[in-house]
Amino acid sequence: MKKIKKLNFGCGKDIKKGKEWINVDIQKNKNIDKSFDFDKFPYPFKDNEFDYVFADNVIEHLKNPRKVILEFWRISKPNAIIEVIVPYFKAEGAYNDPTHKTFWNRRCIEQLLNPSYSYNKKNFEVLENKRFSTNKLRFVPSFIRYVLDYFMFNFYTGIKAKIKVVKWWKKIKFYL
Repeated sequence: MKKIKKLNFGCGKDIKKGKEWINVDIQKNKNIDKSFDFDKFPYPFKDNEFDYVFADNVIEHLKNPRKVILEFWRISKPNAIIEVIVPYFKAEGAYNDPTHKTFWNRRCIEQLLNPSYSYNKKNFEVLENKRFSTNKLRFVPSFIRYVLDYFMFNFYTGIKAKIKVVKWWKKIKFYL
């Protein structure tokens, strides 16, 4: 039976239970499996180690999200899923935290994964890239939220992207 490995990147206090999960954060805690600086590369994992990478409200705090995504690519197995959640740039939460270094919309995800940055070959396949709103707005039809978002803030609170890792050759080195 194939052993599944999942990475909870930047877990903080949201520790995922189960033997398949590796919880990592910059802070040290007895429940965190590994602690390291996310702005220092390479990460302390082998190539092709994970089937799933989950980063919830983490990469907006880091200096170079592009390098982080490329590092996720390196440590992910072929066809692995990378799930990234970031605050939406028009949401109050994006600006409330002074440690946020980058601000995000759906195009940012697309540019982050742009093939022109990786030898003109497609190393990622975007499976989902959508804005989401708070529970109080979930009953407002999405096309109305879209129009209102154009004129007002706080209709969407975050962006959720699911990305499939495509590895089209055995070994790749990115020159950053």
